[in-house]
Amino acid sequence: MDVFGFNPWWRTGRVPTSLVGRRRKIFSEVFSYLDLRQMQILYGPRRAGKTTLMFQVIDELLRKKTDPSRIFYYSFDEKREDIESLLRFYEQEILGDRLSDAGRVFLFLDEIQKLEGWPEKTKVIYDFHPKVKMFLSGSASIALAKESKESLAGRFFEFLVEPLDLEEYLEFTGTEIDRRREKVYELEIKRSLRHHALTGGFIEALALDDIQRKKYFRESLLERVIYRDIPEHFTVKSMDLPYLLMSVFCDRPGMLVDYRSLGNDLGHDQRTVAGYVSYLEYSLLAHKLYNFSPNRLTSEKKARKIYPSSTAFTAALSGVSEFAPLAEQYFAINLKARFFWRSPQKDEVDLVLTPDDRIIPVEIKMRETIKERDARPLFKFMARYGISSGLVISLDTEGRFDDGVRAVEVIPYWRYWTIKRRLGI
Repeated sequence: MDVFGFNPWWRTGRVPTSLVGRRRKIFSEVFSYLDLRQMQILYGPRRAGKTTLMFQVIDELLRKKTDPSRIFYYSFDEKREDIESLLRFYEQEILGDRLSDAGRVFLFLDEIQKLEGWPEKTKVIYDFHPKVKMFLSGSASIALAKESKESLAGRFFEFLVEPLDLEEYLEFTGTEIDRRREKVYELEIKRSLRHHALTGGFIEALALDDIQRKKYFRESLLERVIYRDIPEHFTVKSMDLPYLLMSVFCDRPGMLVDYRSLGNDLGHDQRTVAGYVSYLEYSLLAHKLYNFSPNRLTSEKKARKIYPSSTAFTAALSGVSEFAPLAEQYFAINLKARFFWRSPQKDEVDLVLTPDDRIIPVEIKMRETIKERDARPLFKFMARYGISSGLVISLDTEGRFDDGVRAVEVIPYWRYWTIKRRLGI
């Protein structure tokens, strides 16, 4: 039981500098919930920074003079000790008292989804030890899982820990850009968008060259999740099918998913394919967009598109090295799109954004010239749903199309902050 190796502050009173890293903006939000009793669940992709965030919280607790013996960290990623045994050891060897009598104690349980029956076990700790504050993390949609919602209702706050967004990427790489003078910084913005897309904002990938980066994403992340994590949680009869599906999605990000057709192509029945796609979603490797309808239940029954959850995965598996082929996926991810639109007549709009219950159709056209016909699907969508404005994200074209009632703006992709201001996000 290597509990001491996980908790060096019991001996030194501090977190090793190598574990702390650089604080991100989510740190302040997470730490602000510290005095609330509810457990805090950090979830997100592998290597996105959840463990580092835990160590940063521990580091701040120690800086605020918390007794090091009152901070317990354990990762279930490599070790699978039972939580009851771990806590008995902690009570006897470190606290010298029972949790129920020890006062304020902080438990940090990393990769908690690998602990069998974790919702029920953490619920027991929460209910019987009101002075214990728990932080849980997982490289999967653990906070969204049905069992956790039911077992832990009212007992947790969830935080999605994602790779660096563009703003954080610029800060971490020391790139200075005046957001109000995009034309002056056009080359720097284009270069940054390309590198941000290829690295996916994963901190460890920022300093890697092209060959190292592809190897990192294939072996350290994708293969680790697909061949190790997924089989630990699901019955996987075809070990290569999840990776094959991921390769297909990376070759065609944003493809319309037809499980029957996809199954025929891959030699599996549609229920098997649908199940394995759901495994990729649970593991935060894939992300679906639903065909827009004002009735959300109707949306989920209609056609859907699927993207790898990071442009870095697409680049690593497909070999893409430029921004243009990744643009639609990049904006789908970074603009938090949940919908697209496809009419019975097969008119299609790439993204339909719904910030603050507004409806904004967005088309991505990475070509030299944008003509009015390129905006026709947007005008059809706007007419159908009573929307007055839409957006085309272009390669370099800037302009506006107007039919007297509705208008579509055309903005180059590298005017990133102009796009965000236009969308009001």
